[in-house]
Amino acid sequence: MADNYNVGVMLKARAAEHPDRPALIFAAGPQASFAELDRLSDRFAAGFTAKGLAREDRVLFLFKPSIDFYAALFGAIKMGAIPVLVDPGMGIKNVLKCIEEIAPKAMIALSAVHAVATFARAPFKSTNLRITAGRRWFWGGPTLEQCLGPDEPYTIPNFAAADEVGIVFTSGSTGLPKGVSYTHGIFHGVATLADARIGREAGRTYLECFAAYVLFDVAQGMTSVVPDIDLSKPAKADPVKVLDAIQRFGCTGGFASPAILRSLFRHCATTGTELPNFSHVLTGVAPIPADMHRGLRAANPSATLHVVYGATEGMTVAHTNTAMVLDHTWERTGKGDGNCVGTPFPTIDTRIIAITDDALPTLADVVEVPDGEMGELLIGGPVVSPEYKDRPKANALSKVAGEGRIWHRTGDIFWRDEDGRLWFCGRMSHRLRTANGMVPAVPVEGIYNDMTGVRRTALVGLGESGNERPVLLVELDGGVDAWNAEFEKRLLARATGSLWEGIVQAAMPHPGFPVDARHNSKIRRNDLKVWAQANAPQTLLTDSSATPAG
Repeated sequence: MADNYNVGVMLKARAAEHPDRPALIFAAGPQASFAELDRLSDRFAAGFTAKGLAREDRVLFLFKPSIDFYAALFGAIKMGAIPVLVDPGMGIKNVLKCIEEIAPKAMIALSAVHAVATFARAPFKSTNLRITAGRRWFWGGPTLEQCLGPDEPYTIPNFAAADEVGIVFTSGSTGLPKGVSYTHGIFHGVATLADARIGREAGRTYLECFAAYVLFDVAQGMTSVVPDIDLSKPAKADPVKVLDAIQRFGCTGGFASPAILRSLFRHCATTGTELPNFSHVLTGVAPIPADMHRGLRAANPSATLHVVYGATEGMTVAHTNTAMVLDHTWERTGKGDGNCVGTPFPTIDTRIIAITDDALPTLADVVEVPDGEMGELLIGGPVVSPEYKDRPKANALSKVAGEGRIWHRTGDIFWRDEDGRLWFCGRMSHRLRTANGMVPAVPVEGIYNDMTGVRRTALVGLGESGNERPVLLVELDGGVDAWNAEFEKRLLARATGSLWEGIVQAAMPHPGFPVDARHNSKIRRNDLKVWAQANAPQTLLTDSSATPAG
């Protein structure tokens, strides 16, 4: 490892090795080589410094991915400023709360954001430097173009692995979004940790449908192809445009949310389109059903869908793939074992600890559970974020000190099998608390998710905590009109003989699950619970006969 951990050094190395190789290709038109991206980011680094930005100053980025976006991002990183990334899909109220909480010194944003800042002054009171990306309206600060410094090499200051490189906010799918601190060392770890398992290699051309991951592609020396879609709205992604990017630029792999891949694979199946060179596909963020693996295999029998388990607080924790799922684990998922996420990556330490909602300040306060028993997953290693920014209460509940580092409580329920594989059983905040004990949602849902006609299910609890009644909400491939008494009978019978037999005694069709905006894949279960409470028959609101197994 180089003495200077600054992520910008990785870009310079790639530019020196392959200056003319494309680093960024936007399917709509513009592209930039590694040398061009490095040179442009050097100019931004010098220009930001000249505008008064200094090391450790927080800079809010709120404009669409583009060549300038990534060049400015690398430029800020090179000179030591701290980029702050907020997903606009979380809604204007949450965005404004995040901005006020993180108090950036500068912002680089579209004119529309500057207009909002004119009227909603409180969240932006800390911003002394306001830069407009794109066309400027009636606002007098500098444009991004006016922040370009001289066209000459920029000397990157020295940075240690522990120095902060950026702040990324969580999606807020289980509560208010939290700003996660990343270090240069974490970036290096994420960029290199998964290479051997998922086929991410320098020189590959990679479809990229998640804006933040472009940084890792570039750092690894891969060509990143961004399709002509709105990356912030995966639910509306046109599969024709995604396919066009794959075919036109010869993408050999890619990263996309389950929502985008599902749409792509269905389009390929409908049109008879094959993807002969699209062989190493990466996804995650939510449990991935077997039909996703089958969908890729139908388009390319030799392809592998790699599924990475992680979180904003620790991106690359464990990994599974098509062969493992289809040949070894999916049958167990259908019997109620949960969703297998595979084995942890090298250098990632995992512990399954007793479930508690109390703070665990140190490892001495942690109680590990034996293999085969469910508990909360605790993670430690080079890709684990040490803190939430300016959230002492969240840090107290989620961070554990011990063995010379900070561990992260994932808030996810897991168990470990005899082969060292981890099985995801749902979020702790989504577990049902019945009169007869705790019921995790995901293992129960797995029994029903592979049934013909079912797109996905969600187990929710009706009533008060400690006396909740499990009800299975069902999103059907054919819509709510496909629901009938015979279908419901077959559905309720699927758990017979499983670990969770008798848990689901009532089910309801749902017109379409609410999901997170960032990936369009994480189910907003709290919203579903409210819906079920409002729409369930009175008999379900008073019946408490369901009894969990074991």
